[in-house]
This record gives sequence, C-alpha cells and structure tokens, in this order.
Amino acid sequence: MLMQSLLRWSISVAMLLALVLAESNGQAYQDDDGTLLQPKSTQFSTHNGSALVFASDRSDASLQDKDIFPDSWVSDLFYRALANFTIHRVGSTACQRQVDMYVKHLRNYTDWAVRMRESWNQYPIGILAGNKYHMGIYDECVNVHYPVRGQYCLPEIDLIPSKGKNYSLVNGIENFNDAINNNAWKTILEWVDTPDQVKRNSLSLGICIPDSCSASDLQTSLQNELDKVFLPEKFKAVVKLDPIMCTVSGDMYPYHTAYYVTSTFFAILVLICCVVTVFHFIQLSREQKKTLPDNAFFLSFSLIKSGKQLLKYNKNNKLNALNGLKVITMIFILFGHRFMYLVGNPINNPILIENMYQYGPDILLTCMNLVDPFFFISGFIMYLTVSPLLLKTGSIWTKLISPIIYRILRMLPAYCAMMAITANIVPYLGDGPLWPQKTWNESEMCKKYWWRNLFFISNFLDVKYECLIVSWYLSCDVQFFIIGVVIVYVYIKNNKYGIGLLTTMFILSIFVPFTTTILTKSEGILKIHIPFLENPRQSITFNRFYRASYMRSTPFFTGLAMHFIINKLNEKNIKPSLITVYGGTMIVTVASLWIQFYGAIFYKRHRPHYPLENALYFTLSHCTWAMIGVWSFGCHFTSGYGLLSKIFDNRFIVPLGRLSYCVFLVNLIVMMVSQSSQRLPTFLSIKSAIDVWIYDTFKSYLMGLALYLIVEAPFGNLIKKIFHGNKKKNLSIEKEKPTEKISKKAVTHL
Repeated sequence: MLMQSLLRWSISVAMLLALVLAESNGQAYQDDDGTLLQPKSTQFSTHNGSALVFASDRSDASLQDKDIFPDSWVSDLFYRALANFTIHRVGSTACQRQVDMYVKHLRNYTDWAVRMRESWNQYPIGILAGNKYHMGIYDECVNVHYPVRGQYCLPEIDLIPSKGKNYSLVNGIENFNDAINNNAWKTILEWVDTPDQVKRNSLSLGICIPDSCSASDLQTSLQNELDKVFLPEKFKAVVKLDPIMCTVSGDMYPYHTAYYVTSTFFAILVLICCVVTVFHFIQLSREQKKTLPDNAFFLSFSLIKSGKQLLKYNKNNKLNALNGLKVITMIFILFGHRFMYLVGNPINNPILIENMYQYGPDILLTCMNLVDPFFFISGFIMYLTVSPLLLKTGSIWTKLISPIIYRILRMLPAYCAMMAITANIVPYLGDGPLWPQKTWNESEMCKKYWWRNLFFISNFLDVKYECLIVSWYLSCDVQFFIIGVVIVYVYIKNNKYGIGLLTTMFILSIFVPFTTTILTKSEGILKIHIPFLENPRQSITFNRFYRASYMRSTPFFTGLAMHFIINKLNEKNIKPSLITVYGGTMIVTVASLWIQFYGAIFYKRHRPHYPLENALYFTLSHCTWAMIGVWSFGCHFTSGYGLLSKIFDNRFIVPLGRLSYCVFLVNLIVMMVSQSSQRLPTFLSIKSAIDVWIYDTFKSYLMGLALYLIVEAPFGNLIKKIFHGNKKKNLSIEKEKPTEKISKKAVTHL
C-alpha cells in the first residue's frame, strides 16, 4: 500500500511538472483522455508597478486581435505615461523653476506637493462606460498657495489611430451590448463619432500644475509624454488645451468699471424700492389723510404696489386661463432647459441619454417647438392690447408706431437688466474648472453685441455672437407684433380687408417654411443630440432655421385669427356641450401629439433624408400646439371646461403666469450659474434630472419674482403713466370693446 501511494504521488508530481513546463514553453499538452489542448495564454497588466496576471482561453480571433490591438489596456497606458509626469523642457524659466521645486518636495512628501499630486487622476476609469471627464479634486489643487500656487487645467485628449492602421467600424456596432464578446479596444480605436453617443475615444483629464506654467507648456509636455507610450502601440493621443480651461483660486475675471457701475445701479435701485416701500407702508398705516395718492409717480417703486399688481385676481376674467397655460408651458420649458444644461456638462452614466435616442420618451426628442403656445397666446391677445392705441386720434403713422414703441418699452427694462447682469456680474458669481468657459464667453457676447438685442434682430444674426441665447424668441415676438399691428389696423378700418390680409399671412407662414425646407434640404426637426446639448451655438439648424421668424410664425397668426373666430362664435351664441368639449379636446390632443411625436423617427441612424417628409413635418410641427390651442380656446371662451378650468384659473397660478416673462429671461442664467460651478461629473438618472429640475425651477421663479418687483413692475408702471396717464379702462372680451379691463401683466409679455 505504501509503495502504491508513493507511486501515485510520483506520477501526480510528474504530470504537474510536465503541465507547468508545457504552459511556460507555450507548447500543447494532452489531457487524460488524449485530447490535445492549447496552452492558456497569460495577459499582464501593470498598475502601480505590480503585475496582475489573468488567465483566459483565447480563440483564434482573439489571438489575431492581439496582433492588431495594443497588449495593454488604455488605462494602463495612461498610467504608464502619467505616473511620473511633470512639465519639463519648456521655455519659461519661472515655470521650470517651480516644477523643479515641486518635484523636489514631492520626493520628500511635503504636504503641499503631495496635495497637488493626488488632486488628479493618473489612471482613468470607466472609459468604456462613457466616463469622459476625469476631473480629480479641483479645490485640493487650487487651494495650494505657497510656495507654489496650484493651477488646475482640464485638457482634452483624443485617441486617434496612426497612419497605416485602418480602424473602421467594420461590424457596425449599433449597441454596446452587441460588442460584448469583442475586443474592448474596438470600442475605442474603431469608434465612429455619432451624435447620439458620448465619445469613447476622447477624455478630459484634470491636471494640477504650478501657476507659472502656461497652457501651452502643459500641452507640449503632456503630448511628448503620451507620444512615448502611445506611438509604439500604433495609435496617437492628441492633446488639446484651451487656455481658458486653466484656472487658479480667486476671481481671475478682471474687474472693470462696468462691474462697479452695474452693481451700484442695482444696489441703488433696491435701496429706492425699500425706502419707498417703507414710506408706502407708513402712509397706509396712518389713519389720517394720505399725503400722496396711490397712483403717485413716486409710489411706482413700492414693493407693496408691485405685489398687489402681481397678486391681483379677478375671478370673472376668462383671460386668467391664459396665465395657467403659461405656467404649464413654462414648467416644461424649464425642464427642457435644465436637461440641456445637465447633459451638456460632465456626467456619469451617459447610457441613460444614449438610450433616450432609441427608446424615448419622444416628448424630449421633439419638444423644441414648446415655445409655440406663447406665440399663440401673443397673437390671441393682439387685438385687445393694440386696438385701444389704434382707436386714438392722430395720424396713421402715429397710430401704427405708438403700439410698437409701447410694446418695446415694456419689454426693455427687464431685458436690459438681464443683459447687464450677464455681461458685468455673472462672471463673479462662482468658480470651478468649467466656470470660465461656460460664463465668461456669455459675458463677452453681451459686452460686444448687446446693441443687436435692442433692435430685436438677433434671430437673423449668427447665434455664435448672440447675447442671451433666448433673445431670438423676443426678436421673433417683436417682429410678429409689428406685422400684427398692421393687420389689426387694417381690420379696424375694414374688416374684410383685415381678414384677407390675415389669411394671406397665414398661408405664407405655412408655404415659406415648407418651401425653404425642401429647397435647402434641411432637417425637419432640431435634433437635441449630444453636441447640441453641449453647445447649441454650433448647430446649423438652430442658427439658420429654428430662430428665423418666417419659419415659425404660424402659431402667432393662428392665435390672432382665433380671437376673431371666438368673437363670431359668441355673436352667434354657439356653445358646444361638455361631452363635445371633452371628447373633442381628447381627439385633437391625441392627433396633435401623434404628429408631434412622429419627429422621433428622424433620430434613427442611417435613415435616408426625404426632403418632402422633412418639409411636411417642419411645417406641421409648428401647428400641433396651435391646433390644441384653437380647440381649447374655442371651448373655453364659449361654453367653458367646467371644474377643469380651475386648474388654469385660480389665485395661485395666475400670479405665477404673470411672472412668465421674467422667469423666461432669468432661467438660463440661473441654470448656467448652478451647473457651471460643478467640480465632478453628475450621475445622470431620472431621479437626478427631476431633482435639479425642481430645484432650479424654484430658483428661477424666485429670481423672476425679484426681477419683477425691482425692475419689471416699477418701470412698467412708469411707462404706462407716460402712455395712458391715470385713466382707468373697462374692457370686456365678450362685447369686444377696446376699453376692456384685462390683466395687463398677463398679456403685455410673451
């Protein structure tokens, strides 16, 4: 028994030794049943100076990939290049001196040097998952002040195959799940840029360097180090670094006279409002005779008076429902804007946005015409706001110009305030690695091109030089208003000619965008692809077609026509039943939304471009919300919606509707300030998107309220006194008298 045990043990040891020798020599060996087995390949991945060994069976295809793709993973290559990276061999003596000091103290583990070193990542992770931004710890870097001041830079690195290597997406990977069995390098080196996916062959890497070193110093040194590692692997890492992406602690944006003037102006304005409010409160508290009437010029700046105007509610005014419609529309617009800022900035988990382009929801993909209800409302109330001025005595030109001047003057105070704040105050409200790029450029645009906004022509100029990216809407609104004044004037003089002119403009509003889209072979929808979300100013469709007033005037003229139609319905006492109202609303809404959501089909990859299809959709998509408005307004102003009307007409929602203009002006600035100061990528999820939407919606309405009380209401009161004096007007939509009393704050803007 002992001899048999020793014999078995000897045979086992011999087989084990043979197995080891065969595997180490890369030779084949036989299993117990005589099957010929290939040796198990060994991959080595070096990280932190240690060798990590992974054994795996490889197919012939995998062995072939080994000859094509690098032997080490991209993160390992980056670590090999960055583990001991320092700026060297640069022309700046000051930079080289500080770098030498940094290296010396780093070897001695001096606190400040180690802080600079550990504040950025030498080993990028999550590249295949779309983690493009590896930002490190921004504040740990810039909080180093002595003896070297830390400077944080965020260069972009693109991985490009070298010449002679044909890395094309032969297999046409449409979904990352389809590539699960492929070599991971294919995702990077065979990457084909698609606007509905985050690049996997590009990353932004935060690096901490001494502040005496320039962006070009870092770019040159980093490029040299990466070339040493990546070029032998048959591909290249190209470094790009905009100097604005290098920042230090403190306010780097220079303080100009404009900053002090703007800050002083708003400080004085707030002080005036506070003083007048206190005076007004004391006056209202006295039992004896008031020293000033309520309509005194001085009291225009009273917060009490502005607050009363905001909260004023007349339950018998059917136009209150327009405020409710504004609030609902504005809520969705704020979500779209917040989603744009969320996705357009550093994020983790981009698979959520990438899946959206394939699986929806379609409302997010086709919602870029969501401002059309505002154009519809503006056209609907056109006659009510313009006719009183046109009925005054005076020359024709005075009648035509007076409403336009009044409209512009009512819009300018809050508009100019936001331009001044964006140009002269916003750059000083925050900091961060992305802050200069996101806010300083907006400031410069307003400093250079603010005058274009005052002429309301910004929608016809290049969007790259547009102060306040939402200014295109105000330009369209004023341009529509000018045409509307002419139509209303002709209608007042001769109803038939007025209807004929309006019909002609409506037909042109459909014919022009349809023809233009076909002739230019342009897209029928503004696609909210990732490049657009990152920088809307680079979009050709947004620049040439989306902002042009002649391409989206249908809702305005439809709203203006609807006012005359409702008057005819009321004259004939036509009141549909509630069954007809609710049933028709359901049918019209479903049909309109079907047309609206059809635009999601244009997001499909490799789909041929059909000019007629795109032209039809571009034209009809600007009719969808107008169709819903036509039916719902017709029902509301005739028979009504019963209890459902209370959703759009109550004491809470009407004041919020009056804030729509101010909220529209401030919301993008609020979101830009909120998102541009981020230090790390945001984890993108439905919950995070809803959370930031609610948070910034609250801030937008809060800032909109401040803009209304301090600027909009006081200057609006002054302008009304100049144009209308102190006469009170009584208006009634049912009788269509030009002296109808309506909520001016609800109809003057948007």
